[in-house]
Amino acid sequence: MRFALSCIALALASPAWAAPAHVHGEARLEIAVDGNTLAIHLETPLDGLLGFERAPRSPAERQAVTAMRTTLEQPDRLFRIVPEAGCEAQAPQLESPIFEGSAGDGHLDLDADYRWQCARPSALRGIDTTLFAEFPRLKRIEVEFVGPAGQRSGRLTPARPRFAW
Repeated sequence: MRFALSCIALALASPAWAAPAHVHGEARLEIAVDGNTLAIHLETPLDGLLGFERAPRSPAERQAVTAMRTTLEQPDRLFRIVPEAGCEAQAPQLESPIFEGSAGDGHLDLDADYRWQCARPSALRGIDTTLFAEFPRLKRIEVEFVGPAGQRSGRLTPARPRFAW
């Protein structure tokens, strides 16, 4: 219940997140620490991950979608969490029309939800991401954070892939 309230508070605290813009090369992360749970929501146009945002048209594009999904299904590969926190990743939830076979020729996005259960959440002071290394078309990530000490926001870039709180 507290996690749901934290997410609602995060959404209400930043009206711009109510209707995010579709900007190529940009992603958004919502990070919440609630009790023993660390949750991250990633939202981004597929262009920043694939170089296209429509149904794949060739075997190479279908392979790119498969490779992207495989990478996104590995939370510990994408987000570096201090071992002292004792966090164990749960299975991520990925959503995009490109995975469902309903992708057309429009501007497609991806939503991914990651969750960890942490034995010592008080050890969490920040997170590093390898999203820029894994997906070089990403140029910046806007971050919103809510946790026991309050709310913060920031921007990650390939040169600054760490968000601290």
